[in-house]
Amino acid sequence: MMRSQQNQRFLALSAGAFLFMAACSSGEAETTTPPSTTAVTSSTTTSSTTTTTVPLISNGPAITHEGDRNETVEALQFLINCNGYGQLTIDGAFGPASLAAVEAVQLDLGREVTGAPDDETLAILSRGCSEDRRVSIEDADEGEQIVVGNVAEGDPDLYFIRAAEGERMSVVLETEFDGAVINVRSTDGGAVGTGGSAVWAADIDSTGDYLVEISGLVAVTYVVTFALATLDLDDVDSADDGSIVVDGLDSRVSSTCLDTGGEGSYVAESALGHLVVTTGRVADFALDRGGVGAPLEFVFRDGSPGYYGFAMDLDVEVGDQIVGTGIVFLRGKGGADEPLGVAFDFDRAVTPCDGSSGTAIVLAANGLGVIEFGAEAEATIEVVDASLVGASPSIDSGWVTIDNLSNEFGVCRAGTTEVRSVQFDNLTLFFTNGGTSFGAEGTRHFAGFTADDGVFPFKTNRSVGPGDTLEQVLAAHPDAAAASGLTGGIDVYISSPPGSDRWLRATAAGASSVTDTGAAVTSVSGGRFCDN
Repeated sequence: MMRSQQNQRFLALSAGAFLFMAACSSGEAETTTPPSTTAVTSSTTTSSTTTTTVPLISNGPAITHEGDRNETVEALQFLINCNGYGQLTIDGAFGPASLAAVEAVQLDLGREVTGAPDDETLAILSRGCSEDRRVSIEDADEGEQIVVGNVAEGDPDLYFIRAAEGERMSVVLETEFDGAVINVRSTDGGAVGTGGSAVWAADIDSTGDYLVEISGLVAVTYVVTFALATLDLDDVDSADDGSIVVDGLDSRVSSTCLDTGGEGSYVAESALGHLVVTTGRVADFALDRGGVGAPLEFVFRDGSPGYYGFAMDLDVEVGDQIVGTGIVFLRGKGGADEPLGVAFDFDRAVTPCDGSSGTAIVLAANGLGVIEFGAEAEATIEVVDASLVGASPSIDSGWVTIDNLSNEFGVCRAGTTEVRSVQFDNLTLFFTNGGTSFGAEGTRHFAGFTADDGVFPFKTNRSVGPGDTLEQVLAAHPDAAAASGLTGGIDVYISSPPGSDRWLRATAAGASSVTDTGAAVTSVSGGRFCDN
C-alpha cells in the first residue's frame, strides 16, 4: 500500500510531472450512463406552494484543477470526449474549455458544480467509455509513457503499444491500494510473459502491436508506466562481499532478513535503504516502504523514489549468500530512459523481517516436529518446503532403483529396492521402501534426515544443533553419550533406543576424541539411512 505522501501525489499529480495518456474501459461490463437531466428539480401542485429540491452530491477531494497540466487532465479530457460531453484537445492542459466540460459533467451527474472533478467522477466517466487507447512512446527504441486510468471488476482498461524485436517492455502499476493487475497479449491473442501482478516485463520476440490489459477486482484509480528499453546484463560488474552497488555507488550491508510474505524474498539493509531480491512470489516488504512490488527493488530510507527491476533482467545465485546482478529503473519521469546496473553480495538470512521464528522444524528422534517418520514422501516434501520459507531450490534424486548391497547410498536393509534423497539447503531428507520401524517393506516413506551447519538454524527440542559444540549438546541432553563416529570424528547419541530406528545423533566431524568437547557439531541426523 502506498504511503500518504504518495497518495497525495497519486490523486493530484503536479503540473508537468509526467507525459501521459489516459485509459478507459473495454466496455465489456455493464456501464454506468450519466443521467440525461439535471439533478436539481422543483415540483409545484395546485394545493401547495412547497418546492422540493434534490440535494446535490458532494464531491470528494479534487484530483485536478483549472490551470493544471498533467496526466490526470489528459485522462479526463479523453473520457469527457468519449462520453460525448465535448471535443476537447487532448493535451493535458486544464483550460477554460476543459473547465466548462467538467462543469457540464457535474451538472448532468447531479454533483456539486465546482469545475474540479473528484475520483468518483473519473470512475463514472471511465465506466461509460468503451474506447481503447494507444500508447505512443516518442523514442521508438527507448523511452516511457505514464498513464492515469480507473478500472473495476469486469471492466478492464485496454492499451495498444508497439514494441520492437529485442526490446524489453515493462509495465508497472501504482494504486492507492492493491486492486489491479497486468496481462499482456500479442495481437493474435497469445499471452506474453507471466501476468497477473502489478509489475510485468518481457523480452519482445517479434516487432508488432501488443495489447496490455489492466483489470481490477474493485473500482480503483491507477498510474501505469509503460517502458521500452534495450538492456545488457553483461555490462554490470559484480559486487564485493557484503555490499550493494547501484550505478557505481557502493553501500555496505549492515543486516539481512527474510520477507516471509513471499517465496524467496531476501532483504539486505544498508545505510541508504533496503535492497529486496525476490526469486519467487514478491512479498510486501518493499511495497510497504513505498515500492512497487517488483522482483528487484531498492527502497530509500528517506522515501525518495527508489529503483526497481524485473526477474528477466536479474541473475541471482542463492546459497549461503545472495549473489547477483541486475538492471533497474529509477522510479518516476525518465527512469526507463537510462537503465542502471545493480550488483549485490550479502549473507543470506532466514530470520523473518517481522522478527518471528525462522522455521518450525525441530530435530527429533521421531521426525522433524512438523512431520513424523513414516509419512508419505510427497506429503513430507510439501510440509518441509512450507516450513522452510525462503529455501533455495531443492536437489531431488527422485526414486532410484537400487541393489541393496551395492549402490551410491550404501548397504541398505534386505528388501530395499528404492530410495530417494531430497535436499533443502542444509537439510536432507531420506526416503525408502525398505522395512523400518516407521513403515512396512514395500511402502515408500520418510525414514531419515540430516541437518548440516548452514543457512537454516536447525535445533533439537533443547535448542542445540549444527554450529554448537559437543559440550553444549551434552549439557542440553544429559542422557546423551559420545562415541567414535560412524563416518569419522565423534558422534553424540542423543537418543538411541536399543533395537529401534528412532535415534538422534550429533556429529562433530573435526573432533579428535570423546574428550574433545569443544569441537563444533557439523550435522545432526535422525531416523534410518542405509548403512545405519
